[in-house]
Amino acid sequence: MIKPSPAPLALKNKALKKKLVHPAVAAARRISLFMVACSLSGLAVWAINDGQMQFENLIFAQISDPVDELIYRVPKKPAQTDIELSAKSAYSLIINAAGRERVVFEKDTKMVLPIASLTKLMSATVVLENPDVYDLDKTYPVSLSASAQDDVPVAGNLKYGEVNSVRQLLGLMLYYSSNDAAYALSEIMGVDEFVAVMNHKAADLGLGDTVFYNPSGLDGEEGGLNQSSAEDLMVLVKYILRTHPEIFSYTANDGSYVTENGIFSINLWDGQRLAGGKTGYTEKAGGCMIYIFENESNRYYINILLGAASPAARVVQMQKLVNFASNLR
Repeated sequence: MIKPSPAPLALKNKALKKKLVHPAVAAARRISLFMVACSLSGLAVWAINDGQMQFENLIFAQISDPVDELIYRVPKKPAQTDIELSAKSAYSLIINAAGRERVVFEKDTKMVLPIASLTKLMSATVVLENPDVYDLDKTYPVSLSASAQDDVPVAGNLKYGEVNSVRQLLGLMLYYSSNDAAYALSEIMGVDEFVAVMNHKAADLGLGDTVFYNPSGLDGEEGGLNQSSAEDLMVLVKYILRTHPEIFSYTANDGSYVTENGIFSINLWDGQRLAGGKTGYTEKAGGCMIYIFENESNRYYINILLGAASPAARVVQMQKLVNFASNLR
């Protein structure tokens, strides 16, 4: 009988010994493996979160700058020209309660044109900005030269020798567009000096298209025509609203007589109120009008019209401009 070799048996016993591990040791090994796995899982989660945050920051950086630009760098909207006006030049601007401006209509705003009695807005500015010369309560007799100025259709035609205060002359000039009152006011300073101050003020305001030859805006036989552009006049109107709003208060007050085809001929919408304005007409200037109103949201609407065919036409054209601006949101 052949006996089995001892070598395989020894190897088997040795392998069996390897498999027989003490339970405490095995538990310790399992705990160690669990701790290592937890550590590796934590590192993996951290790495994923960190990578996600970096990725989100990268995406946000790409997105946020254009969003900021959309909020703070709003491009200027082009002016709308959805209406047709026969006047030579027109300009309409809205100023909201925060002072932000929006151009809503433009037509040849840089065209230099005669401005007729719109001149008197600058004349009033000169009077109010020279209090050392003009005491509003001081009275003056009307000179022969002042009384000889062209008459206006309704009122404000002064008689030689009658006495008026500076305040009264301002009211007559602004409300009734009195040429007599405009000339009488200029005489207090001296007509030539007064006109020079008007032009100096225009230069100070940067009104490069504006020049004055007289304080009233009449088509004079001597010298040139008072002229400006709608763009320059818009600057002047905004300056007056900011520094001398009482000038437009004069024009908006109801007088004893209402001038036909003037600012009181314009129909406003519900919730709107007349803030002021000025009209002008001569044969060479045609019909001119500045019309300012505000709504319940404290928005100011400034509208300028130059070179309409007639006084009646300027009302029709201005009404179209007012309706157009009022319809915008």
